[in-house]
Amino acid sequence: KDEIKNCIDLTKYVFETFDMKVDIRLSFRDEKVEKYGGDSEYWERAQREIKEVADELELDYVIAPGEASFYGPKIDFIIKDALGRKWQVGTIQVDYVMPERFDLTFVGSDNQKHRPVIIHRAPFGSMERFTSILIEHFAGDFPVWLSPVQVMIIPVSDQFVELADSYEQELKEIDVRVEVDRRNDQIGAKIRDAEKRKIPYMLIIGEREANSGTVSVRRHRHGDQGSLNFSDFLSKVGTEINSRENPPNLNK
Repeated sequence: KDEIKNCIDLTKYVFETFDMKVDIRLSFRDEKVEKYGGDSEYWERAQREIKEVADELELDYVIAPGEASFYGPKIDFIIKDALGRKWQVGTIQVDYVMPERFDLTFVGSDNQKHRPVIIHRAPFGSMERFTSILIEHFAGDFPVWLSPVQVMIIPVSDQFVELADSYEQELKEIDVRVEVDRRNDQIGAKIRDAEKRKIPYMLIIGEREANSGTVSVRRHRHGDQGSLNFSDFLSKVGTEINSRENPPNLNK
């Protein structure tokens, strides 16, 4: 039971980190016991232990007969994406069947052989599937700490590209994912492109900024944030990324 609790804590931590609201389902076997492997005594014990752990942790759950795996009951974690669709992501499965089939044993403190219980733990489900759900959850509008490109530096003209490159290197030194838009294009077009890509921060560098050591900061969806010393921006964005803050208006 302690190990099941540890698995639940880990899985909850994963979804809390991404600000995802989860529904919890206890997936038990139904009355058609012939569909399932293993001894009924083991099934009853596993289901009882799962429910006791859920009650001890005061989880808000539903019991779903017939949703168990053929080898054991499980705890499923289900989320809604930005479109309101439900997806099962994390799962914790208690398995008494496979240790019997593979004749697994371990030597206990009494120097005797004992049959283990397998706990299948998958906090994400599959990583690829979880990533696709994550994209849907944020509707592509990732928080700063998770965004593939966190900062776009936009020089007003070619004469400021060298300065933009130096700022890019300083940001990379603190592990910020940054790009420089070096295209010979209108500043408005560059900003629109960065907005379409949902890049959290845009730094505009023109003559005024170059002379004063500042950057003009724009925030995705929030527009102009005013001028800031570049060193202050470094501190600000580094702190924001490390805090892993999520925007307050996510779809739950």
